[in-house]
Amino acid sequence: MVGLDYVPVDREASHIDEVRSVADKPASRPIAKALPIRDDSGEFYAQFALPGMVPMLVNEDSSGAGRYQSVKDAENAARKALFGILTSRTVDTRKAGAYKRITAADFAVSLDEANITPTYFAEIYGVPYARVMMWLDGAADVPHSAHVLVKLIATEENFVKARSITERAQDKE
Repeated sequence: MVGLDYVPVDREASHIDEVRSVADKPASRPIAKALPIRDDSGEFYAQFALPGMVPMLVNEDSSGAGRYQSVKDAENAARKALFGILTSRTVDTRKAGAYKRITAADFAVSLDEANITPTYFAEIYGVPYARVMMWLDGAADVPHSAHVLVKLIATEENFVKARSITERAQDKE
């Protein structure tokens, strides 16, 4: 196992807003720790990061950050998330041709500027929703063609054409 710099409970960051504001800077070392929740529940958040990565909270489901009953449970969830990152397949980030791939954050901004949801973009692009979420989460590189498409459909005329082409392709004859 990769040497994990174990970090005990951070008693200073005790509220999720404080956690998020403190976590704007990339970590200088691996982090897997429990953060107490300041609401008298006695529960904890689980936070993890690799060096150079902005620390994140473990999300148990789509409702947001997971809440854990004990320090041990939160730290285990954080370690599991960190281990998942460490053992995930490496994504090839080499340039294809003469262009550089956009970041997940830039792709998210482009979707917002185009006023299109990730679900609808996945439908127009012809990929599963989970793949678009991988691009947004940074788990996979955003393909250049997805970058081109999202920029094109930001224009109403192109969006109408893309929607029409997609609808015709989905027609069941």
